[in-house]
Amino acid sequence: MKKKIAIAFITASNPLDKKSWSGIYYQMHNGLANNIEKVECIGPIPLFFIKAMAVTNRITKFFFGKGYNYKNSIVLSFIHSKFIQFKLRGKKFDYIFAPAASTEVAFLKTNIPIIYCSDSSFGQLNEYYDTYSNLFDFSVNESNLIEQKGIQKAKFLTYPSIWAKSYVEQNYINKATTKVIPFGANINQEYIYFEPKTISKAEEINLLFLGVDWYRKGGEIVYDSFLQLIEKGYNVSLTVCGCIPPIVHNKMEIIPFLDKNKNEDLIRLTTLFSAAHFLFLPSKAECFGIVFCEASAFGIPSITRNTGGIGNAVINGVNGYCLDEKSNSDAYTLQLQNLIENEEEYKKLSLSSRKLYEDELNWDHWAKEVIAMLETK
Repeated sequence: MKKKIAIAFITASNPLDKKSWSGIYYQMHNGLANNIEKVECIGPIPLFFIKAMAVTNRITKFFFGKGYNYKNSIVLSFIHSKFIQFKLRGKKFDYIFAPAASTEVAFLKTNIPIIYCSDSSFGQLNEYYDTYSNLFDFSVNESNLIEQKGIQKAKFLTYPSIWAKSYVEQNYINKATTKVIPFGANINQEYIYFEPKTISKAEEINLLFLGVDWYRKGGEIVYDSFLQLIEKGYNVSLTVCGCIPPIVHNKMEIIPFLDKNKNEDLIRLTTLFSAAHFLFLPSKAECFGIVFCEASAFGIPSITRNTGGIGNAVINGVNGYCLDEKSNSDAYTLQLQNLIENEEEYKKLSLSSRKLYEDELNWDHWAKEVIAMLETK
């Protein structure tokens, strides 16, 4: 039975577009809508002003070598707040749900309790992600101000990792109820086909790299380990989806881009998961990693790096392995080799990967945990 709760779902972009925040808004909206009586989208907000500010950012980078984080600017935040206040006028909601929306709510005037959800915070991303690095000092200060005001507006805060939650508690003034709730897979259940994975040296073993940034997602390590496994005599192939790497190999398939809004692309993506034995993604920077939830849904163990919030998405010995942040390609090759050589351990890892998805790494679980948090106060 759905809870008698009415939520205003606030985002600047269209939350029903699976490309918005990589489909996270879409899945959050569906998860909440499946569990409460009313979820109304307050957005999207017209983007013409954002596009103009994006041009300014490119100009400053060209002439001064520094960027301006226009998405967390005071001016943009003020404009967003006025739009949202207009859209909320005359409507009754129990809560405002604001995912990754510090800019949208920082200057918002409302008496409706705000649930603020994000995978990180600006201060944590500054100089961790390239997008938030090498900014003007005034832009850093402005962005932190927006983040702080957004957090202070909230009655409830939720993050998918201990990494993100701890940073906010230590670096931002915060009186809200705060809870770690893992995110889920951004593929609807009807497209997920699960059959316990098995592995054998007698058959080809497929490594799947799935990411839009070859370098940030650790592509160089993936390729080095792939070559090392071939040199050791293993019959392995590598599928790269989401980007175009700077190298080619006759046992390597490259799929530059798939759009989850297109049914044929979504089906092809699920086919890639079904054919894979490992999701191999040793990211250098990652807030959480939705793709690890998706791999778990198909029973695919993930091999990754212990950085950012990945430790809450990939649990050692349960749905894969997070190697030490300083591990090189030799260490990853050894981990893969150990699992390839131990067929029984691999099968158990596949089963426990799927169980973790069913128990925690899905959006229905996320929504129920959000609702449970609201019921504590």
